[in-house]
Amino acid sequence: MTSVLTSVPSPVERHTTLIAFSLWTTHGPEASLLAQADLPHLSAWLAQSLRVEVQVDPVQEPLLATLSPPHERAWALAVGWPVMDGALPWAAHAAATRGLSAGNAQDNWAFITLCNWHVSNGQVTLGDPALLQIDQATDAALLQAMQSFFAEDGIDLYPYLPGQWLAQSPLLAGLATASLDRVIGRNIDPWLVGGHVGTDALNPASKLLRRLQNEMQMLLYTHPVNEGRSLTLNSFWVHGTGALSAPPVHRQEPTLIQTLRQSALQQDLVGWLDAWQHVDAHVIAPMLTTGAASKPHRLVLCGEHEFHVYDSAPPSLWQRVRTRFAPTSLDTVLAVAPLKD
Repeated sequence: MTSVLTSVPSPVERHTTLIAFSLWTTHGPEASLLAQADLPHLSAWLAQSLRVEVQVDPVQEPLLATLSPPHERAWALAVGWPVMDGALPWAAHAAATRGLSAGNAQDNWAFITLCNWHVSNGQVTLGDPALLQIDQATDAALLQAMQSFFAEDGIDLYPYLPGQWLAQSPLLAGLATASLDRVIGRNIDPWLVGGHVGTDALNPASKLLRRLQNEMQMLLYTHPVNEGRSLTLNSFWVHGTGALSAPPVHRQEPTLIQTLRQSALQQDLVGWLDAWQHVDAHVIAPMLTTGAASKPHRLVLCGEHEFHVYDSAPPSLWQRVRTRFAPTSLDTVLAVAPLKD
C-alpha cells in the first residue's frame, strides 16, 4: 500500500497555510448548508486566487483510504519530504528537534500515544487522545510502569508530551503506521499496525507491537491512574514512523490550522461551520491583507480524502466579471464527494 506522491514546487516562494479538515465529505443535503455559509473573507480570497492543484487519494484495498491523511501529506510535500504513505517521519523529526537523533536513516522512531479504546457492540473504536487531559504526573507514572516492557523487546521510550512518547528501535525500520487523525472515531481493526496487509502477512515488528498493546491493556486495566477517570487510559497507538533518509529541501514550514479538527472528527456540521467562521476571521482575513501587500501566499484546503491548492494571483478580467455577477458558491469549494470503490 506504500505509495510516493510528488508535487511540482511553486516557482515563487510562497508562505503556505494548510487548513486541516476544511473540506466536508457530503452524503446528501449538507451541500445546501455549505452554500449558505457566511465566510466573506474566504469568498474574497477565492476571487483573487487560482486553484493550481488537486490531489485525490487513490482507492486502495482493503482500507479504501491512505494511512496518512491529506493534511499530513500536504505538509510533507511543502517541506520537501518524500511522501511515503504511512511513513512520514514525524517522530524522527521530533527526535531530531529534541536532540535525541542525528536525523539519519539508521535512526528509526515512532510516537507512542496513550489512548482510550472504546468497546461497543463488539467493535473497538479509537477515541481522541486530546480529550484525555493527561497531566505530567499521570504521564510519568505510566512511563515508569510501561517502559520496561518495551525495553525487553528492544524499544527505548523517551518523554515527549504528556500522554505521548518517542520510541526508538531498529524494529521500526520500514514500518508503515496509520495516523491518529485517520483512525479517531473509527473501528481500529483494519488500522492496527500491519492491518493494511492483512493478519496473515504481518511482519515480526507488527506482531510484536500488537502483543505489546495486549500486554499494556492488561497492565492499564488495574493501574491506579484510572481510578476516578471518566475516560480510562487502556491502550496506546503507534504512529509517525518513517526515517529522515535525506536532508529535506530547505523550505519555510507551512502554518497548519487545526481549528476544524474536533468538529470534523465528530461529524458535527453545525459546529464545523461555526469553527470555519473563526478561521475565516482570524486566518483568511490576515491572508487577504498579506495579499494586498503583494506577498504571495498559498492556501491548501484539506479534507478526508483530498486536498486542493490555491495560489494568490491578480484576478483576471474574467474573474472580476464572474465575481461581480456570479460569485463562487462555497458548496462548490468546500463540499467533496466520498470515495467510491
